Amino acid sequence: MTKLLITIIIFISLIQINAQDFSRVELDSLFNLFTFIRGVSVSDIRQKQVDENPELIKCGMQLVNSIKQNLDKFTFEQQQVLFPLLQRPITQTSTVSPNGFFRIHYDVNGNNAIGYDLNLLLQALDSVYTFEIISLGFPSPPSDDTSGGDGKYDIYVLNIVDYGYTQPENKIADSRWSSYMVIDNDYPAGSYFTQGINAARVTVAHEFHHAIQMGSYAPSEINSPYRNEDVYFYELTSTSFEEFVFDEVNDYYAYMPSYFNHPEYAMPNQSGYNMAIWNIYLQKNFGFNIIKRQWEHMPNKSALESIALSLRDSSTWGNELNKFGIWTYFTNLRAVSGKYFDEAANYPLITPTATVLFTPPSKTYDMTIAPVANYFLKINLPSPDGVFFSIITNSDYLKTPNQTFPFAFSVFQDTVSGVRVISENYSVSFSNDNQEYWNNAGILNDIVVYGDSNYSIPDLEGDTYAFPMPFKLSSQEYISIDFQSDLNNEEIDLNVYSAGLELYYSGKKRVQPPYLKDSKRYRRITLNKSDANFSSGVYIYVIKSGDDIYKGKLVIFND
Repeated sequence: MTKLLITIIIFISLIQINAQDFSRVELDSLFNLFTFIRGVSVSDIRQKQVDENPELIKCGMQLVNSIKQNLDKFTFEQQQVLFPLLQRPITQTSTVSPNGFFRIHYDVNGNNAIGYDLNLLLQALDSVYTFEIISLGFPSPPSDDTSGGDGKYDIYVLNIVDYGYTQPENKIADSRWSSYMVIDNDYPAGSYFTQGINAARVTVAHEFHHAIQMGSYAPSEINSPYRNEDVYFYELTSTSFEEFVFDEVNDYYAYMPSYFNHPEYAMPNQSGYNMAIWNIYLQKNFGFNIIKRQWEHMPNKSALESIALSLRDSSTWGNELNKFGIWTYFTNLRAVSGKYFDEAANYPLITPTATVLFTPPSKTYDMTIAPVANYFLKINLPSPDGVFFSIITNSDYLKTPNQTFPFAFSVFQDTVSGVRVISENYSVSFSNDNQEYWNNAGILNDIVVYGDSNYSIPDLEGDTYAFPMPFKLSSQEYISIDFQSDLNNEEIDLNVYSAGLELYYSGKKRVQPPYLKDSKRYRRITLNKSDANFSSGVYIYVIKSGDDIYKGKLVIFND
């Protein structure tokens, strides 16, 4: 494990500890980091940590709130230093953005003097508000009444060693907190991945979404503007909004390597800054509304459950996380024009979780994986057969992130021993204890051979659709599958496969009498929920009658 990764893990662990669990050493660490960021103290050690790990100065939101919530636990001397730093700053002057949404407080000279174009900052702020509030429909943060001079949202420009932070101030109502923003005054080269006005642009996009999160989506069960265990999700969302609002800046590139080096870490154990691409993936596949739906669940649900609920009407956690794994595979030198991430060529290459050498005629690899994570198993096949990647996904969001779950992956140098045939020479099998939370995709020599229904299922032959969708096992008894056909046979073959192409059901079905719809002749069959041991997921159905084949997709939800 690298020193950089150790630093990230220690910092994340430190600020996620419950208030009553802070030790003296940990409180001292919080004090030293915060006073360094605010420019009160100078530390070569802190500077070295920041140089090695840019995530430490990306956003101070949780750091400042941890200080604020635990102020009485610091020594008297530390409190004397911290208390004034937690108050609203005093600046030489202020101005209002052109559209009147923000008041910006700044100095015109001295240590805190603004070092980039103020007018460009004002324009950026109004662009952020227009996009996040007016266009997407997120609620505006609550007014702070006259704090800062009026009821507009306040931004303070200071000389800090941090991109910025959003400081919660007062609880206005259930799930609603007022706040203000602090951003750096110059973002100099050598200290930040992005400099000057572009750094200011992405910072206000990032921090303003934190203001939205605290302003309307604070947890209802605790007296806090956020849940410590979900901070990765707050940061993931805010970092993605940098890209959504200011696509050309790309500051999020700086944080991606820590995810691409360790995709097998559970999502809650990631920093969040490094997973902005998860929201980019969701937006590209489902639109912005799915991100908004997640936040509408956040006051009463954990981040992972909120994501699961947002997907329930169109897909499942496991299917999308596994497909996301395929997208993260096709980056950098493997980027495919017109597919996957638009900026994939600029992203790092994924680091395999494990690399093994296949020795014929067969081999089984026993592994373990954390929940809500992707495991990239790289299998070097004998020359000239190339390289096979298996992307194994566990989506059990109900488990704690430090648990692990066993699985076995087998490779056979024939096409009959394994469940899935991946080429004319090989087949593979994937096994685990509970299919409900597992997905598996396969990539042979940079070609997806199974697991992504968008690339594994041929074009439909004739119109076909299933309903109700999604199918809820708790309240519905059967799925109707209608397909446009002139066939006269009264019995057909039906196979149902998981998204990973595991066979769940195979049998014959009686075809109901034909009916006309839009001058087309349709037939119908039904699939009972008792026909197979279905769990939540996306399934592929294949209907065959003679030479006629019909294919389609089912979404099954087990609540």
